[in-house]
Amino acid sequence: MELSSCTSLEKLPSKWHTFKHLIIRKCPKITGLTIPLDDPSSNNPLSQLEYLRIIDCDSLTSFPLAKGSLDALKILCIGECEGVESVKEITVESLEEMTIDSCVNLGSLPRCLHTLSHLTRLEISGCPALEVEDFPPLPITLSCLIISNCPKLKSLPNQWHQLTSLQELWISECQSIRRFPKGGLPPNLRRLLIRGCENLKQPAREWGLHMLASLKALFIDFCMGGEGEKVWFPDSWSLLFPSSLTHLRICNMWNVERLSSGLRSRLSSLKHLWIDCCPKLMYLPEDGLPPFLQELYIDKCEILKDRCSKFTGDYWPLIQEIPLIEMDWVRIQ
Repeated sequence: MELSSCTSLEKLPSKWHTFKHLIIRKCPKITGLTIPLDDPSSNNPLSQLEYLRIIDCDSLTSFPLAKGSLDALKILCIGECEGVESVKEITVESLEEMTIDSCVNLGSLPRCLHTLSHLTRLEISGCPALEVEDFPPLPITLSCLIISNCPKLKSLPNQWHQLTSLQELWISECQSIRRFPKGGLPPNLRRLLIRGCENLKQPAREWGLHMLASLKALFIDFCMGGEGEKVWFPDSWSLLFPSSLTHLRICNMWNVERLSSGLRSRLSSLKHLWIDCCPKLMYLPEDGLPPFLQELYIDKCEILKDRCSKFTGDYWPLIQEIPLIEMDWVRIQ
């Protein structure tokens, strides 16, 4: 069932047929999800609800989704609800996925997230007022965590190195983050994205990337630490990364002129390499690129782009065997 643009609707109907999916969209007068459970012996019309999505309901302020109210709910999405300042009421233990997106006045997170013992995916994005000094602990079951566009967020989950089920981690556009939690990154990550964390002061060599033996895909943005600190990219930069990588995207190395040697031997499994926004970069590694590279992308790197130009660039003989080559989104091979 989808309730959309119901401009006079103030609460959910008390009687309807049992269903599994509910979408509430653009219902400006709804102020709370009043779930009819007055008589515990009566049939709860939402007892089989598995998917609940609430979008663009600006008067909605509370979510009384307590234990026992929605025992089958697996997926919850809350988006573009300006009235939402807190989601502390969400304690549904059956939840497997939760997304909170573009709730511009959200100021806090539930402290009981770690009790959601079936939660595998959590996304928090587009919440500019979210200012968390002490990020609540997360459940060990989590396999995907996305935190994006939360510029006031000051902390990340403590002891996330204990999240042994976590395989995908995205931290993007969180400008108030200065350090990662102690203990290192979650050990079994397969995909990691770090982007737009301008005030992250901790050098990449302290992140422990090389310890992530299962990591396959890495997107890392080196535009961190302010204008005066963009040159710490080390000569032995390939030693930062685990040899398991098959996809690597590096961007915003503003002052780096060369990719150091060791890429070929250290990242011998690499198949996809994307180099983005490195305006001074002019040298590829002296010992060459990884032997099984299938795709090379060069974007906003004008000097390197000229040296890799088809037929005319002096690097062309070194890269011409790569099956797919794109420069500034134009395929040349």
